[in-house]
Amino acid sequence: MKKIVYTLPLLMLLLAASCSKDYLDRPPLGKQTDDNFYTSPDAGFKTVVNCYLGFYEFWGYQAAIAELGNMATDESDKGGSDANDRPFVVDLGFGRALANNETLNGLWAACYKGIGNCNVALERLPEAKLIDSKGNPIDDKTKSRYLAEVRFLRAYYYLDLVRVFGGVPLLTKTLQVEDRNKIVRAASNEVFQFITSELEAVGNDAALPSRNDLPATELGRVTKEVAWSVQARAYLFFAEDDKTLYAKARDAAKKVIDANAFSLDPQYQALFLKDGYKSPEAVFPIIFGDDPAAFIYGTTLPVYCSPRNVGGWGFDCPTQSLVDEYEAGDPRILFTILDQGDVFPGGETLDFSSYPNTGHHNRKVFLPANRRGQGWGNDAWTMHLVRYADVLLMYAEALIESGGSKQEAANYINMVRNRASNSSHTDVEAVSRKRVVAATPLPAVSAGDDLRKALRHERRVELGCEYGRVFDLLRWNIYVTTMKDYSTRPYSNGKGNAFRAPASGSKYLFPIPQQEIDRTGGGIQQNPGY
Repeated sequence: MKKIVYTLPLLMLLLAASCSKDYLDRPPLGKQTDDNFYTSPDAGFKTVVNCYLGFYEFWGYQAAIAELGNMATDESDKGGSDANDRPFVVDLGFGRALANNETLNGLWAACYKGIGNCNVALERLPEAKLIDSKGNPIDDKTKSRYLAEVRFLRAYYYLDLVRVFGGVPLLTKTLQVEDRNKIVRAASNEVFQFITSELEAVGNDAALPSRNDLPATELGRVTKEVAWSVQARAYLFFAEDDKTLYAKARDAAKKVIDANAFSLDPQYQALFLKDGYKSPEAVFPIIFGDDPAAFIYGTTLPVYCSPRNVGGWGFDCPTQSLVDEYEAGDPRILFTILDQGDVFPGGETLDFSSYPNTGHHNRKVFLPANRRGQGWGNDAWTMHLVRYADVLLMYAEALIESGGSKQEAANYINMVRNRASNSSHTDVEAVSRKRVVAATPLPAVSAGDDLRKALRHERRVELGCEYGRVFDLLRWNIYVTTMKDYSTRPYSNGKGNAFRAPASGSKYLFPIPQQEIDRTGGGIQQNPGY
């Protein structure tokens, strides 16, 4: 056996150290913990930023929203290198999604990660002695603003979940390991009530600024108008089940309009050019870039959805159904649809011939060479979660469905149409475009028209390929019938033919991820039919 011999001084040192009461309680040097982080410089702001980062999850959030919002509908097809490139995306649009669908798994995980971050923030920030970057104490109003932003973000993540899955676990505090078998789904109406009560409180919080008072350096942060806009969206989604909610949606959207904080951008395409988040129409933009020091990170979505011959992955191919929706003279088609043979600077001629596609790609997410980042995930781009045209159309819809003035509803629809008519018919970033749009003004909608039909048409062409189509179809309760009808089109390849109508009066729901059911020991129950 090897002997260890201690000299007397070393032995005395060890004994002295072992007898010290705080020997085992020394804080780790140079390392932040839960106990010391919240007293460090700018900890409050960094905590809030962490709650926004759910939108920066590429596969879990950005790709999932594109796959559900566009590719699972009659708006666009999957594309990709071949049929085996993310085949589960095809399943969504055919109506045969399974409980192990990767898109749905990703969205669930990303939203609950965001919710978890929000819960931690709401538990730790109220009692924390926060200081700013210079070491000065944070005032109560600033702290209250932080908390309002976090409450909004948590409600937004829940709105995404409830629209896709129906009732979901309503978690408002940080869970412990032993809680996992206690998790159950809340009813969808309970989740809705939570969302709208949170959004109402946030919108009424004096600490949350209006967009009118927001410095240019804070663009992208939540404002009162953002809260009211999403409140209107939530009311509209559930109004099919409770018609009284149309009036609430109307009033929430009208608050945004009356704030005089936004206007329609004179040029439709400007929303999707460089710095689109600076547009007077950008109500709630998510700003992607490559400036981690400013907590702004790039996105891979432009790579994911761009043609393969210019370095993209070839996903998100708009359908002929969407192309046919545009009227003659509507320049919005030029800034929504890319065509085979379009030419951009650097000698790039778009060629879709080497992979499955519809003959089109999404112009709104396409970046010419001079706007692309240096690599995977570095693209600067704006994702408009809410823009002012959407608010105007939500207000018009709420007027129509609540029995309000038909003339006023028509006027708001025409505001959006007039902006389109007066927008440029030339793509300022292109060398040449195959598609030529005639300079024919769009006819006005009149109070005597079928306003519901006009409104739904306008939402489709105004917001085409912006990841909202599935949510419109779901809330109008026409998702299944629309996809069934789409499956009969000669260009559909049967997409939509496997959809089954939900029980009478029920909205279509996607399957709960099986892995989440298993993790809770069956506490979470699956949606019917899966």
